[in-house]
Amino acid sequence: MAKSGLTRTCLLSLFVLLFVKFCVSDTSLLNRKAAPAGNNQEASGDDSRYVIVFDAGPAIGVRIFKFDENGKVLRINGGLEVFHVVPEALSSYVENPAAVASVLAQLLEKALDAVPSHLQPETPVIFGANDELFLMAEDKYEKILGVIRDFLSKSPLLYKPEWVNILPAAKEGAYVWDTINYLMGNLVGDYSNTVAVLTQESASMQVAYAVSVKAAANAPKFPNGEEYITAHQIQSNNYYLYSHGYFPYGAYSVRTEILKYTNDSYSYCVTSGYDEQLNYYGEIYNVRASPTGSSYEKCRANVLKALNVNATCYVHNCTFDGAWNGGGGAGIEKIYLTNGFHNTGADVSIVNGSNTSTDLKILEYEKVAKVSCAAKSPEEAHNLFPGVPLFELPYLCMDLVYIYAVLVDGFGIDPTKVVTAINAVQYGGTSMDVQWAFGAALELVSSKHTKIWDVPNVFSS
Repeated sequence: MAKSGLTRTCLLSLFVLLFVKFCVSDTSLLNRKAAPAGNNQEASGDDSRYVIVFDAGPAIGVRIFKFDENGKVLRINGGLEVFHVVPEALSSYVENPAAVASVLAQLLEKALDAVPSHLQPETPVIFGANDELFLMAEDKYEKILGVIRDFLSKSPLLYKPEWVNILPAAKEGAYVWDTINYLMGNLVGDYSNTVAVLTQESASMQVAYAVSVKAAANAPKFPNGEEYITAHQIQSNNYYLYSHGYFPYGAYSVRTEILKYTNDSYSYCVTSGYDEQLNYYGEIYNVRASPTGSSYEKCRANVLKALNVNATCYVHNCTFDGAWNGGGGAGIEKIYLTNGFHNTGADVSIVNGSNTSTDLKILEYEKVAKVSCAAKSPEEAHNLFPGVPLFELPYLCMDLVYIYAVLVDGFGIDPTKVVTAINAVQYGGTSMDVQWAFGAALELVSSKHTKIWDVPNVFSS
């Protein structure tokens, strides 16, 4: 008994000695666990969540974002995002879809460098293609998307086949709304604190704004089952968002719609002296100026026909092409114009391109449209608007008339209303370009689902 008690005492003493020695020798480990987590914490146990978004518009790019466990954006490599781009359009791979994998490999390598290796398996990767791809034959764009799905399925990232798709225009508009309102700090209370967003992309135009709970509950039903209003959760804030995409009414595709009203020979919207052909996704259009030159009034008449302002409206309060306007309300009192609206304004100097945003009256677009349409040649147009790229000059009268007409005649906005043209948002001492990718990432990490991989199709309308 004495020997047994002694043995137990010795073993206990030895255990205590070893335990103390372990604790003393590994105080750094204990200190790391006790220390508060910083924004750039990347050790095991890091609660940060990364999202990688491939954005295929006019170019193919990848954006990497970092959030905390509550969905707040964190700095990554000193900025709000890591961004890499290859100046090639996804549509350029239509004849050789397999070749797009090499471009993705370049971008994916850079993306993985920004994400800690132990977090990569739970980092979702999204690929959204601009809806301009819808202008291709379905079998052609599906082959490209198939290559992309196959490539990303072999990456170390969290992947779902449905996360690779052509982005619906209405969803893109909603994501841009998310981006602007989150970065401006508007998503902290009532929907009336938010701003409306009108976005002009290459193939489509989008509008998005928040509505009241009552307006959402009373939204009309439509024969085709289209849902204009969807519930949105950003962090712990809930909103009902009206969003709609107008296809093909984007900056480039709408030109072909307007050119259909050319009297089979010329257009009053084309800058005087121009005579060429436009090949847009296999369709050939004559881009020929009228012998008497471009005309603001005659061009506007053609633009209104292209807008289909007299289309059948199944409910009260339509905009154009038979689309419901959402009913209005406090969420559309402040209007922000992005992308094509901003860029065209900057080209003709009614928007200050040196600033991230400019307040202006809509009628400013009409004023420069009348000047542009009165130009007697592309050379004169260039002298009047030296900031406009030369390849855009033949369409300048058309583009400006369209912007004014769609805002005033299409959306019914008072031409004297002051709106804000914006291309970037200031946040925490830095800025982020206005784009849909951040909104998509933000919605993903704001989901009520506890795990990102439980989130349904992020591209659903």
